[in-house]
Amino acid sequence: MKTSHIAIMFSAALSASVSWAQNPVSHQGLDADFYPADGNTAVLLLHGTLAHNRMEIIETIATLVSEDYGYPVLAPNLSYNQPGREGMLDCGITHTHKHFDALNEITHWVDYLETEGFEQIIVSAHSRGGGQMSAYLADNPASSIVGGVLIAPATFDANAQGPNYEDRFGGSLAGLMEQANTMAPDEIMEVPGFVYCEQAKVSAASFIDYYTPDPRRDTPTNLTQVSNIPVVVVAGSEDDVVADLPGRMETTDGLGDNIGFEMIDGADHFFRDLYADDVSLVIVDMIEALE
Repeated sequence: MKTSHIAIMFSAALSASVSWAQNPVSHQGLDADFYPADGNTAVLLLHGTLAHNRMEIIETIATLVSEDYGYPVLAPNLSYNQPGREGMLDCGITHTHKHFDALNEITHWVDYLETEGFEQIIVSAHSRGGGQMSAYLADNPASSIVGGVLIAPATFDANAQGPNYEDRFGGSLAGLMEQANTMAPDEIMEVPGFVYCEQAKVSAASFIDYYTPDPRRDTPTNLTQVSNIPVVVVAGSEDDVVADLPGRMETTDGLGDNIGFEMIDGADHFFRDLYADDVSLVIVDMIEALE
């Protein structure tokens, strides 16, 4: 009888720990993981390019912030027009998603947190997600947003885009853009590359959206438009994906005193191992400074 009682208690405790760690939620046809905790300030944590909300960096930071520090975290899964998707986006799909779709989805998840009773929200995001989040912050975000932590966020150089595409995929970006602009928006084109995907099928409208030069793709430029909340940009000293980020943060004119920069020595683009703890502390320090 005693053994059975212990087994029941262990089973209940295990179920509780699983529930505590990660609760799938849906809102407006979108999916996310919610990591509950007792804090009154929520963190909205967004993943990067064609990735997902259960990749190592997102899951690790969300778990640390919620379980070790006691602040709830919502980790959305960008839909890419693929409802219910899991894992990295399949490059074999016909791509109809757009870069700036993320801003609408961020807005939906901010609304969700507000309806759940959170009056203060810290937004955080990794890589391209950081660039998308910076565009959201530059575009009159909700009043519940009280701070941001952007983790190795994307930069953008219009002059490098064409040569980089040709080096990577072996095709002329200018020629493909010319072709896309003669097509109907929903017409499908086959291209040598799209974002990270080789030999991709993509709608003309999506190709134009991802490759039309737009300063809103650049995090430092977006942050010159953010003046009412604190934002910290976190970089890794060994990051070769956004290697120009530290220099851009130093040289971009118009960044206010509310914009901070923190270099994590030894971290690469994904802040593996103990470097995720350092990122989590930046988020927690911001929350505690606002309390």
